[in-house]
Amino acid sequence: MKNIQEILSEYGITVPEEKAADFDKVFKANYKTVKEVEKIESARDSVKAQLDAAQATLKKFEGIDPEKIGKELEDYKKQAEEAEKKYTRELTQRDQKAWLDKKLDEYGVTSDFARRQLVSDCMADESGLPWKDGAFFGFDDFMKAAKEKDKTLYQTDGEKKAPSFTGPLGDPQTGNGKKFVPPKIF
Repeated sequence: MKNIQEILSEYGITVPEEKAADFDKVFKANYKTVKEVEKIESARDSVKAQLDAAQATLKKFEGIDPEKIGKELEDYKKQAEEAEKKYTRELTQRDQKAWLDKKLDEYGVTSDFARRQLVSDCMADESGLPWKDGAFFGFDDFMKAAKEKDKTLYQTDGEKKAPSFTGPLGDPQTGNGKKFVPPKIF
């Protein structure tokens, strides 16, 4: 790169020494070298490319209302929370029904109608038994109260009778060891 003073002297123009410093100062303030111009143009082109990319991105968002998107997002969050609550409630009900079926089997409740009613009463939202730690709190007392209302609901161990055996032809065996012998017809 040539200095401006050298370029001018090639064409026969000379700047006096006392004015050379002022001339260089004014020249540098008003004119740039090719390298400096290329550097400035490169920076300008880079900034222009960034601006074009930003404008293209903004065009994608035209017609989108941020408040509407925020409201939709809140709605989706609420739906997700409700779905999670529903799923948890259904799992809990499944566990409760399985637990109740097991307990009703242990108590010996065989009537389908009675089982459905007892399950319904235990699981009622407002008047049902509280579910805690995988069991209904107060279930044994509930079954005792149900037994008092309906004596035939189930049999306790004390109420279960041993089967009575009968002798031939349906007559009970006597306690003295004698067997019933049918009369001879022939």
